[in-house]
Amino acid sequence: MDVTTNKTLLLSPVYSLAMDNVTYRKVQWYAPERSSGYGSNNQTTIMGRCTVGGLCDEQTQDLFDLELRTPAKYEWALIDTHDMMWNFGFNEYDDRDWRRQYLLQGSDYNDRGYDLDSNYGVIECVPKDGCDMSFNITPGSPVESYTVKKNGIQLDDRQEVDAGYWAQMMTPFGQNCSPPTPNKSLSGGAIAGIVTACVVAVGVVLFGLVWYKRRQNQSSKEGEDPLRDNLL
Repeated sequence: MDVTTNKTLLLSPVYSLAMDNVTYRKVQWYAPERSSGYGSNNQTTIMGRCTVGGLCDEQTQDLFDLELRTPAKYEWALIDTHDMMWNFGFNEYDDRDWRRQYLLQGSDYNDRGYDLDSNYGVIECVPKDGCDMSFNITPGSPVESYTVKKNGIQLDDRQEVDAGYWAQMMTPFGQNCSPPTPNKSLSGGAIAGIVTACVVAVGVVLFGLVWYKRRQNQSSKEGEDPLRDNLL
């Protein structure tokens, strides 16, 4: 409150939250307007070492843990958030609710830029949907390294995919989410099918030989001389 003019001041400070040399939030906070409360972006920031059992509902949620490391040298003194965009959410686009693809996104945790030679982290409980969800980051982002963990287990599967207007480096939020590699060796069912087909084929050939032999013998008997039979 500005007592000299009796007017409410709109507060929008920039704040940063860090723990153990990892920054978990670096954003501008907007105070709610006095009448409607509109404009506030109140947030809860989770920091430190967390477990899925200690933080989330294990029946319906998984623990998402992201850590980014920025390079020590860059063309600018600060990395703009537009140069390193990431999001986490469902893979399939839904026209009715596009926010499903952006359950988490970089601008919610850092909208002021990334300092060089620094660590940034995000910890959240997310819906338990495994391979239907993924972490996505723009390929070529100025990041020295990043790790994505699910319930404390690091996910190493990364695939560059076409996301329509731009490419994304995708990390499926589950184990063994990639399409299975075709196996050139024959399965047990395939081998059994081949054996059955071979047996049927051999049976058909044997039947044909027997039929042909009988037919040949019948023709030979019909062609013998009746007089010769009487004489004998």
